[in-house]
Amino acid sequence: MMLAGFPPVTRARPPLVILLLSVFGFSTLYAPQPLLPVLAADFGRAPTEASLLITLAMLPLAVAPLIYGYLLVSVPARPMLAGSALLLGLCQIGLALADAWWLMLTLRLLIGLCLPALFTALMTFVAATAAPERLRQALAWYIASTILGGFAGRALSGLVASLWDWRLALGIWAPALLAMGFWALRLPGNQESRFGVVTPRIFLAVMERPGAPQAYLAVFCIFFVFASVLNVLPFHLAQRDPGTGSAGIGFAYLGYLSGMLVSLNTERIRHWFYAEGPLYGLGLGLYALGIGLFALPGMGGTYLAMFAFCGGMFLIHTRLSGQVNQMGGPYRGVVNGLYIASYYLGGSLGSWLAVALYRALGWEPFLVAVILVLALAGLGLRGMLRLEAG
Repeated sequence: MMLAGFPPVTRARPPLVILLLSVFGFSTLYAPQPLLPVLAADFGRAPTEASLLITLAMLPLAVAPLIYGYLLVSVPARPMLAGSALLLGLCQIGLALADAWWLMLTLRLLIGLCLPALFTALMTFVAATAAPERLRQALAWYIASTILGGFAGRALSGLVASLWDWRLALGIWAPALLAMGFWALRLPGNQESRFGVVTPRIFLAVMERPGAPQAYLAVFCIFFVFASVLNVLPFHLAQRDPGTGSAGIGFAYLGYLSGMLVSLNTERIRHWFYAEGPLYGLGLGLYALGIGLFALPGMGGTYLAMFAFCGGMFLIHTRLSGQVNQMGGPYRGVVNGLYIASYYLGGSLGSWLAVALYRALGWEPFLVAVILVLALAGLGLRGMLRLEAG
């Protein structure tokens, strides 16, 4: 399956513009995260209010799979890709210039509304420009680029904010997004976007599939934990050591890159196990180990914890997304859409609720609470595997 105008595919890597837009799109989503303590101080806002900058950008990603199929189903992928990238670039300029908190929140919500269109168009091009036998490798490239974007958005924004200020840290993404948007206009073909229309009948049919509700519960909990810890971490580091600047906070996410190694080598890791259950067990074990290591004092413990934490999370996420995809049958688009909705619903709730929980309980009790949510994810995975096996 190819876009008209593309030459026959000879390698799995998607076009460079697609990978770069994946990096910059996810950088845009997470760029404010290491800056949250600074933004809270500059605008005179409580940590729970500052965390809304992440929550408001994630929430549309949870809603989009349910409603965007009705709104954007007839919009071709190329103009959707270019238009969303250009609008994201303009929003980043607005964030860099904003002097009112309501404007910051409004722009982050608008960014959140653009991101589902961008990510769906990117996935459309990844699938359309890869030969069927190379699709799995192409998706691994795409996932690796999103992980790189998640790290770059945090680390580079934190570094720039430490060297200059937070306005430049948010504004640096604008030129890249604008350039990528104009570059995307030159992509050949006019592939249709792949939003699935979720009707009540199809929703019930999907949820009746063995293991589907348990899988969606698991992915909700997994990303709830992930977003919770990563959103609370900047406030914890700033409170533990007031001398920790935005750069120190940003580079605390270095372990995020372990997810790239996992996503690009998932099939190799899979061959070490006789079944999916032990593989998920390894992922949960690494995830829980990372949470426990976050209780260690000093930045060394934080760096070590992040590698285990992110490695475990992306191992589970990569395998679970593929397993849910196999449940799809004739409703694969809706199955994947509900997976994404569950994923980002957990993330948007976790990114906000966790900060309130942290302020009420403190760091160690907060870590215990997210361990309990991770245990619920483990129960969901166990139930999914048991029901799938019949």
